[in-house]
Amino acid sequence: MKTNKYNWKSSIISSDNLIKDAIKNLNETNLQIVLVAKKNKLIGTVTDGDVRRALLKGLPLSEKVSKIMKKNSITVGNNTSYRTAKELMRSKSILQIPIVSKDKKILGLHIWNKRISVQKKNNQVIIMAGGFGRRMRYKTSFTPKPMIVLHGKPILEHIINNLKNSGFTNLIITTHYLEHKIIKYFGDGKNFGVNIKYIKEKKPLGTAGSLSKIFPNKSNKIMVTNGDVISNINYSEFLNYHNKNNAAATMAVREIKSKHTFGVVASQGLKITNIEEKPITKTYINAGIYILNKNLIKLVKKNTFLSMTDLFNKIISKKNKAILFPLYESWQDFAKPKDLKVSKRKFKL
Repeated sequence: MKTNKYNWKSSIISSDNLIKDAIKNLNETNLQIVLVAKKNKLIGTVTDGDVRRALLKGLPLSEKVSKIMKKNSITVGNNTSYRTAKELMRSKSILQIPIVSKDKKILGLHIWNKRISVQKKNNQVIIMAGGFGRRMRYKTSFTPKPMIVLHGKPILEHIINNLKNSGFTNLIITTHYLEHKIIKYFGDGKNFGVNIKYIKEKKPLGTAGSLSKIFPNKSNKIMVTNGDVISNINYSEFLNYHNKNNAAATMAVREIKSKHTFGVVASQGLKITNIEEKPITKTYINAGIYILNKNLIKLVKKNTFLSMTDLFNKIISKKNKAILFPLYESWQDFAKPKDLKVSKRKFKL
């Protein structure tokens, strides 16, 4: 029996664990699956998609993982060869298959070879790096915000490395403020294992305006990311999610919670219908990472300032399908100097 060389036992959690424990496990093991067990017997699995569906449904992370696990997971027996398991994975479009005994005791985990599974994508990725970064004050007086150093590398280099590790190597960086510093550092991208082209904005065009200047390649999907956000997002999963949902546009979003300092009164006319003491409100914020079908580029007028928010409103007004991709991975934008301190604690880059 040939299994992967990775520590599959680290992917096992108890049925008493919570959704937040499953998220932590997915982030720490990088196996893209959690095996849910009761007395070492498999009772279900949790994948990236299961977690995101739970987030969209509004399930709290304090719920038990059994609420979101897939109970009838595909499994194989101890005598199934890796070659047979791999064919099964290929036919079912999955990357992992648990190995179990007849009584469901967990014996191992077949994993699609990681070197093969991270295939190069021909999708173009547009990195918006032309902003002034005025809210960072003195830190951007002589340095473009995407070039601020975090853990020994510019923010932009961390973004590029993550894209490359997910198979995305066709990059276009939009520049304006102190653009020569970005171009001098990254060049054509060869030293970083990617291909980089540049769009030089003569005037700031916003987070979407420069899309009018790109020449889309044969790929139908274009990824766009701000040059001042770092996330442990799996860009391949992001693209798969967009494709599986037949979306025209997908926006990565982050859930934030805010607690009211007063009791909130609901009413109809003069009549009080409900009173909730200091409720917690959940909302989504734009995380600055997107996927667009390339036909949407025609909605962007040339040399005209346009924010990504306004572009999405245009997309929606034209009855195109625009969807959310809830991020549970670590994420940080860099709006103020304090955000650098937060990121140094949050990310292990």
